[in-house]
Amino acid sequence: MKDKLLEVTRAHSSAVTDIQKRVGRYSGSRIQAGSLLSDAQAVAAVWFDKVRPALQGSSVTSGLVDRGTEIFDRMLREAKKPKPMKAAVMAIMAEGVAEYRDLIHNIETASFIAASALSIAPYIEGLSTDEGEYLTEAQRCLDVNALRGCIVLGWCATIARIQAKLAEIGYDKFSAATASMTAKTTGRYKFYKKKYEVESLSELQRIFDTDLLWVLEFLELIDGNQHERLRYCFEFRNNSAHPGLAPIKGPNLYSFYSDISEIILKNPKFALAT
Repeated sequence: MKDKLLEVTRAHSSAVTDIQKRVGRYSGSRIQAGSLLSDAQAVAAVWFDKVRPALQGSSVTSGLVDRGTEIFDRMLREAKKPKPMKAAVMAIMAEGVAEYRDLIHNIETASFIAASALSIAPYIEGLSTDEGEYLTEAQRCLDVNALRGCIVLGWCATIARIQAKLAEIGYDKFSAATASMTAKTTGRYKFYKKKYEVESLSELQRIFDTDLLWVLEFLELIDGNQHERLRYCFEFRNNSAHPGLAPIKGPNLYSFYSDISEIILKNPKFALAT
C-alpha cells in the first residue's frame, strides 16, 4: 500500500512542479493562454480524482489531506478564472509543492497495516441474500484499511436483513406490535411511545433503527441481552460515521461483526423464505 501511495503522490507532485515551471515562464502579469489554464485545472483535478481517495483509506493524517484539498481547490478555482493573476497562481502552486514535501515524507515514514491482515470473511461466508452486496463492499473497504466504512456497511447489511424479515412477517403485525407496546403502562415497554402504521417496505425503511430493535424484542426475535448488544453495534456504527478520537482497530471490527453475524445475519430466526 505504501508503494502505491508513493507512486500516486510522487507522480502528482511532479505534475504540480511541471505546471508551476510553465506558469513561471509565462510572460505577462495575467495568464491568458487557455491551454495553460486548462492544463492547470487538469493537474488540480487529479488531487480529487486520484490522490485524495487513495489517501483517505490510509493512515496518513487527516490534517495533511484536508490541507491538500484546500490548496488544490483554490488552484482549481483560480485556474478557472478568465485571466487570473500569474502571481496568485504561482503562490498557490508553491503551496502545493511545499505540501507535497510534508505529505510524501509522512507516507515514507508511516507504518501501514497490510490489507490481508484483516478479513470479515469468517463472519459473512455462506450468506447469499441481498445484503451480500453491502458485505462484499465492506470487505473491499479493508483492502484500503477503511475500518470505519467496513463497519457502516456491516450495519447496512444488518438493517437490510431486519427490514426484510419484518416485511416477511407482515406489516400489519409490525404495526400491531407498536400499538401494543405504546399501550403498556408497566414493565419493560412502558416507556416506548412510538406507534406506527406501516403498509410498505418504503414506510418501514423510514423508521429509526433503534425502534426496529425494540419491535424485534417485543416479537421475541431477540431477547433483552441481544437487544443491548445490537444497540451497542448501532452506536459503534454511529461513532464510525462521525468524527471522533476513539480509535477503531481489528478487535473492535471483529467484535462488531461477531455480534451482527450471530444475532442477525446467521440467526435461524432471521432466515428468509426462499
